[in-house]
Amino acid sequence: MRGFNHIAGGLAFTGIFASFADVNIFSRPEYIASCVFFSLLADVDHTRSILGKLFYPLAKWLDRHYGHRTITHSLPALLAVTGSVGLAETVLLHRHTLTGITALAYGSHLLFDMCTRSGIPFFLPITRARCVLPGNPNLRLSNTSPLAEVAVFFGFCLLILTTLPLMANGFWVTVNNEFATFQHVLREYQRRPDVLWLRTEEGVAGEVVAATESGAVVWDGKRFYQLSEGQAHPEEFRHTNRPRAVQRVEFVAIGADSLRRLLAHPVLALEASASRPIRYRLDGQGYEQQAIKLAYPAPGFEFQQLAPDHAAAFSQLARLRATVAASLATRLAYAGAQHAKAVRLATLRQQYATLSEYEQGKASKEMASLTAELADAKPPEVSTEAALAPLEIKRLQREILPTPTTFTGVVTLWKK
Repeated sequence: MRGFNHIAGGLAFTGIFASFADVNIFSRPEYIASCVFFSLLADVDHTRSILGKLFYPLAKWLDRHYGHRTITHSLPALLAVTGSVGLAETVLLHRHTLTGITALAYGSHLLFDMCTRSGIPFFLPITRARCVLPGNPNLRLSNTSPLAEVAVFFGFCLLILTTLPLMANGFWVTVNNEFATFQHVLREYQRRPDVLWLRTEEGVAGEVVAATESGAVVWDGKRFYQLSEGQAHPEEFRHTNRPRAVQRVEFVAIGADSLRRLLAHPVLALEASASRPIRYRLDGQGYEQQAIKLAYPAPGFEFQQLAPDHAAAFSQLARLRATVAASLATRLAYAGAQHAKAVRLATLRQQYATLSEYEQGKASKEMASLTAELADAKPPEVSTEAALAPLEIKRLQREILPTPTTFTGVVTLWKK
């Protein structure tokens, strides 16, 4: 088989079988280059081949010691080349993509050469018997037939063109897309850890954030859609090769504005408790509660902080203030009366010497009475409630002061 057919056949064969591992050989230049190189490498034992001319000393040595289509067209050569590339790729790149491409591309050369009339000694050095496909030599390709070579080339080219979507999407995605049910969406979602993109017949399109056998949750960039079987019908899905990831954010005693900034992101789940009840609406229903537990709320999910009911506190505060005022008024009245008596007694004592005998007698009785009253006077008792009222008033004043609502909990975000 000619070199151009090995290139075309290698691309077709490698591209189709690499799609089983979700590798698109046309997605990167190094994949294409590797496929072309290794699909021609077996002919390095022929000095007139493409690589034989490029590596002429090696080709001449191989041709002289082994001949064409011998040692380089055997299973040991396939294993040696694949193993060398695999070792180098593991050490340098820590992956195995090029190793798989190498095995398929090199193997395609051996497979297509089996389809020629002379075949290849695939099991060298165990046996020199040549392996051929198929057994009838009349059905195998002849190197002396240019027309056959051209026909095979165009056949390979046509195969590449018709299988490009298969190579781009991957074999399993293509198969599952043929059925396009939520069960097949789930299979693709579980098969690879990247973000899966889905479009439904109803026009919903976006990233799959969760999937079950009977539905899926899709983020379209603005909101979440909870799709279920019977209401939505998958039309197409594909892998984006972007890692699927979520972010868990814990928060303690944050304000309403901070929580709103968190909820502006795509929220998968929210569990939080508020320092006082809040009001919000969800699915057309209103709620007033302190505990919040939501799944897939709309971005910008809105809530209102409820003003606390302080009617009882205001009533108690007014009563305590009245008690304090009454107690104070009683003590002020007592103090005023005692002061008036003391002033009267001092005045009588000052004027006593200037009074007549009759007036002095009356003054003496009044002074004795005032002195006794001042000596026996007892201040009014303060009730326990009145004594504790100032402290209770301060506590109630702190309670009715406007304080912001705080939130504590955890939110799970879909990383865009």
